[in-house]
Amino acid sequence: MKIYSTLDKKIVEIESKEKGKISMYNCGPTVYSRMQIGNLRAYVNWDVFYRALKYLGFEVDRIMNLTDVGHMTRDEDFGEDKVDKIASEEGIDPLDVANRNIEMVLEDFSSLNILTPSGEKIDPKWDVKEKSLEKFGFTRATEYVQEMIEMNQKMVENGYTYETDQALYFDVTKIPEYTIFTGQSLDEKSSGDREEVVVDPDKKHSADFVLWMKRVGKYKNHIMHWSSPWGDGFPGWHIECSAMSTSKLGENFDIHTGGVDHLSIHHPNERAQNIGALGHPVVKYWMHNEWLVNAKGGKLSKSTGGITLPELVEKGYDPMDLRYWFVATGYRVQMKLSEEALDGAKNARLNIVKKVVGLGDEEGQVLEEYKGKFSEALANNLNMSEGLAILNDLLKSKEEKADILATVKDFDKVLGLDLVTIEDSSKEEKIETEMLNLLEDRKKARAEKNFEESDRLRDEILSMGYEILDTPGGQKLVKK
Repeated sequence: MKIYSTLDKKIVEIESKEKGKISMYNCGPTVYSRMQIGNLRAYVNWDVFYRALKYLGFEVDRIMNLTDVGHMTRDEDFGEDKVDKIASEEGIDPLDVANRNIEMVLEDFSSLNILTPSGEKIDPKWDVKEKSLEKFGFTRATEYVQEMIEMNQKMVENGYTYETDQALYFDVTKIPEYTIFTGQSLDEKSSGDREEVVVDPDKKHSADFVLWMKRVGKYKNHIMHWSSPWGDGFPGWHIECSAMSTSKLGENFDIHTGGVDHLSIHHPNERAQNIGALGHPVVKYWMHNEWLVNAKGGKLSKSTGGITLPELVEKGYDPMDLRYWFVATGYRVQMKLSEEALDGAKNARLNIVKKVVGLGDEEGQVLEEYKGKFSEALANNLNMSEGLAILNDLLKSKEEKADILATVKDFDKVLGLDLVTIEDSSKEEKIETEMLNLLEDRKKARAEKNFEESDRLRDEILSMGYEILDTPGGQKLVKK
């Protein structure tokens, strides 16, 4: 499979550590509040990538972190710990904040049909406490503090750190290629106005970053804290990813993903830590997805137009509309949020669903010609726009309907749009009694050729968020 390698700055063929197997780490969410849909783009992108790897025959060992300590506001060292800040404001335990928001992560992932890192369907009712999610490939920062301390100790022993009254720092001048992701020189980086240079006058270089923050000064009341060789405190944000990824995937693994916002700080720091602790880069291929931006082209956030998935649903969109939009756009293409874009995705998805419903229920054989074309699109740096074009060609083809249906179902293993899992009027347990009564009344009206009443009932059902499709197999409902 070919992917765009950020460090190589070109599309390359994956040469994995072990033939036929891929080891992958996905930078996961910081669980201090519910994510807005811009955050969710990354997780749809990497879910599709994971599904594509599996579809193409790879065995995938994948994990995703859940950051519940150490991630500072503004991604700088001396901001406020995002989870700790909310806990202090609400007067509750930080782990209660984290657990509450992990539950919302699972709800959103489930709604968007995002699989666990290990490939299971997500049940949003899972117990998120303790290590219950680790069997599904999720790792929580607070459960790996000892591994972080041990990795920091290796960096100390290898001469990559220095200590001040406030923190243990990584000395970035010890890594000649520290700015390899951006090509920016350290002199350019040091010219930036960074708050922590003022906060800690003993910091040697503005780009040096915290490995361990001591519980002193502005952090003397930090709620989450642990003992360490450098005093009572808590880990920096970046060390968590290095510790968890190497603990679970080893000292060399194939792919590390994240957003383009990680290119200037988080991923350079993570890569530097790996070299400092282990003596070599750990990751072979780094992959980055582009932003979802607001109307003015700025990064989407809750303060700049970002909305949550439940808020989007309140506006009349199905979560699968959002997934379709993300799936249809290349992961390296910046996307601008607008009602026009969402409406276009909604209509395109509904058009596909209508065609799939019209195929009937009988399932035949997967059409190898179309499967081959679809696989080629996936293998070409996850070319999903081409993949969807092949799907549409398939739906317009003169092939047997049963075979088309089987092939659509096969494609949907990657698309994750639940194209064949459509609510049917025969499945009464899935549809409200009122809806069933209306549907039965319409069926009777059509049989009596009372088309005025039939149209009225159709419009009433439409107002409830469903569209009726008249198929050879009878009436079927599709949620709009």
